[in-house]
Amino acid sequence: MTMGTDAGIVSENINLFCAGMGLVTRPRMTMDVPAIKKLLKLSDSQVPLLNNPVGYAK
Repeated sequence: MTMGTDAGIVSENINLFCAGMGLVTRPRMTMDVPAIKKLLKLSDSQVPLLNNPVGYAK
């Protein structure tokens, strides 16, 4: 598997969890990569591909 496939599988699991818990989410590829890497203490070889903001439905 590629890292893109892995990211997609994790994202789908987040989507399913949120749907089951009455939450909403949407996978996004846009993000502040340097800030995310700093926040998560990622190494130079670790690259965030997707993020899933989670919230309550309006």
